[in-house]
Amino acid sequence: MHPAALVGVGGAIGSIARWAVAESMPTESGEIPWATIAVNLSGAFILGALMAASLQAEALLFLGTGLLGGFTTMSTFGVETIDLLKQDSTAAAAVYVCLNLLAPITAWLGWQMSEAFLA
Repeated sequence: MHPAALVGVGGAIGSIARWAVAESMPTESGEIPWATIAVNLSGAFILGALMAASLQAEALLFLGTGLLGGFTTMSTFGVETIDLLKQDSTAAAAVYVCLNLLAPITAWLGWQMSEAFLA
């Protein structure tokens, strides 16, 4: 399959999955958007695990760049942060930013756990 098709199909699936998570975890005005935190942290963890798994390039394009690229979202994170600040929910915005900044740590944990499991 062409690399662009792998990324596109994976991205479509990941985006639909992200939408499903957001629908299952609605957020009220001024509240922390837990759905975005859930997709960003779980997506980072899974991507870390995939990177340690020594997958073929095609699998990484489909799963990593496509599916997890469509699943995780920095743009929504940015918009939701600004929205919280505009609603004077400064504490919620601060907690939201701090929790999303855990993504690199969760990616590292996924990588480490995958390496330990595959060893």
